[in-house]
Parts: sequence; structure tokens; C-alpha cells
Amino acid sequence: MKMKHIKLWLCIACLFFSNTMLFTSCSDSDDEVMDNSTTLRDIITGMNYGDSVLVVGHKSPDCDAVFSTIAYANLLQRLGINAKARVAGKVICEPRYVLQEAGLISPAILDNAAGLNMIMVDHSEFAQAVDSMAFANILHVVDHHGTGSVTTAQPLFYYALPIGSTCTIVASMYEKLGLEPTATESRLMLSGLMSDTDSLTSVTTTDTDRRFFTWLLSRSDISDISSYYAAMRKARSSFEGMTDEEILLSDFKEYEIEGVRLGIGSVFASKELGLEELCLRMRAAMPAVREKRGLDMVFMMLGDRDANVSHIPFCGEGAKEVAEYGFQSTATADNCIISTYISSRKAQFVPAVTQGILQLK
Repeated sequence: MKMKHIKLWLCIACLFFSNTMLFTSCSDSDDEVMDNSTTLRDIITGMNYGDSVLVVGHKSPDCDAVFSTIAYANLLQRLGINAKARVAGKVICEPRYVLQEAGLISPAILDNAAGLNMIMVDHSEFAQAVDSMAFANILHVVDHHGTGSVTTAQPLFYYALPIGSTCTIVASMYEKLGLEPTATESRLMLSGLMSDTDSLTSVTTTDTDRRFFTWLLSRSDISDISSYYAAMRKARSSFEGMTDEEILLSDFKEYEIEGVRLGIGSVFASKELGLEELCLRMRAAMPAVREKRGLDMVFMMLGDRDANVSHIPFCGEGAKEVAEYGFQSTATADNCIISTYISSRKAQFVPAVTQGILQLK
């Protein structure tokens, strides 16, 4: 692994691994005063984007994926780059509500990335990406998850921070670059931040998320943030007219862990669809989804925040052993783990499943 250290007021560490360049921010001593916004701007604008570049989040697009995509494409446009926002699937439920409230329409759906200049936001897993992303010219990755399966033949701009949402990262880039987001851009990034951190209550929430919550709120056109987030939560679990399979896939991510291909869906219970009924319906829909997608295992993270409980149904050979070991609990007779409320797939659910798979191996 090659490593270069460039000293800045906020240092940017360039880590070259498997032909990948990683940029992360870290604080430095106050006496080294250098405006890193110039360096960040030069790095971004100094890359070759061809005629245009597409910005896209993961499949089953949620608020953080959709709105970090839009905000980052807008940021790049202000830097003179012909960037266009796209989504990796139909926008439904919560992000659809936010777009409607903002008076916007969804970006166009991108079905295939082969041969295109691409920027990935809110993911770095080929399994979660637009089809044929491995055959695209990937120029940037902006993410708040662990490093995924994405590798490239050439160095790329990889900007990752261990914080609660990708929208927080994009907001921080606006600030570093001296760019003032519009009221609508602030609304969108704030919505993504709140959705991914469950309004700053998730275990993934950091002080940086809290600071940019205030920063974005002061620039947005949202007057009653509590009522607005309550409406977002209601929209998140509004599944009128959707099949059970569509509900299951509404927030669904695929992973490959130690050679095991699995999917993890996240759905919230509501007054209209209680946790018991939701679990029953998801259990019935899971086997068909597993077969269609060629997965070894499928897990669901079904949560009732108000009751502080989560149900975790599963299917697939070995899934019971993985779930019982990972969550340190005995499954019910109908293949479900009952747990205290799990707020984060990234920080709680995936690590538990990973431990279970390692034990199974």
C-alpha cells in the first residue's frame, strides 16, 4: 500500500489501496493555517469528466441516497462540472413525500452504468449499485459506510467519513468550498440527514451530524421541523397500493460477506400495519425474493420505534444459525428473532450478521 500525507489545516490523507484513492478529513494543529477548500476544489475540478458525469445512489433509493445525489450533482455543477443526478430505482414512500413537499420531481432512473462516467454516493458495493457499475468509469465515491467491493483500474476521489449520513458529508463539502446551499438544497440534505439518523436518535449519529442539522435547518424553508419529520416518518411506512414484495424491497440492500450473498431489508411498523402482521407478511414474501435474486440468505429488520422492539425474520440455509449467533438470541418456531429496537442496519445489523457468518464458517 502506498501512502502520502499532505499537511493541511484539515489534512486530506491520500491512501492508495488496490488502485483506490481515499480522502478523509482530520483535524490538524491550529498553527498550520492553509485553506484546504482551495485544495479540495482543485482536486475535484482537476479530474477529467468527459462531456458529463452521472451521480447516483444505491438501489432501493432512500432519502439519504436520493438527496445526497441531488445535492452533490448541484455542488459539482457550481464548480463548472456537467454533473447530472440519477436514481437507481423508483422513488417511493418517504423520499417521494420529501420531493413532493419541495415541489420537485425525481431524477431519472438509470438502469445500466456500463461505459458511463459515474459518481457513486451513499454506497460502495457493486451488489447495491446500478447494473454493470463494474464496467463504468467510476470517478468519485462519497459515502459513510465501510469500504465495499468497488475497485477501479485508475485512482479515484474516495471521500468517506464515519458519520450518520451521506447528506451530512455533502453539506460539509458545501461549507468547506464556501458554497451556500439554497433553501431547497438545505431542505433535501436535512431530510436525508434526519432519515438516516432517525432525527439524530440513531446510534450512528455524531456531533458532526448535529452541527450540520442546525446549519441546514437555518438555511432551509422548514418552519416546524418536528411536524415535518413526523410526516416523513408516516410516509416511510405508508404502503398503500404496494404488494408485500414491493414493501420488502422498499429499503433493501444486498451484500456479499465471506462468500455468502445475502439481502437485508428494513421496514418500519405503523398504526396501519402493526409489527406482528408485518412480520407475518414479510416471512411469506422472503423465500421468493431470495430465489429471484439468487441470494443465499435474506434477513428483515422490522422495527417499532415507539414500542422499542424489532422483529428479525430470516430465510435460507444457515440463516437461523447466523441470526441466533449474531443477535445472541434464540429464534422463535416461525424463524424470527425478537430484539430490542435496532436503529441502524450499518452499525448494528450488518456487524451482527457478519459475526454470525464468521462463526458459521
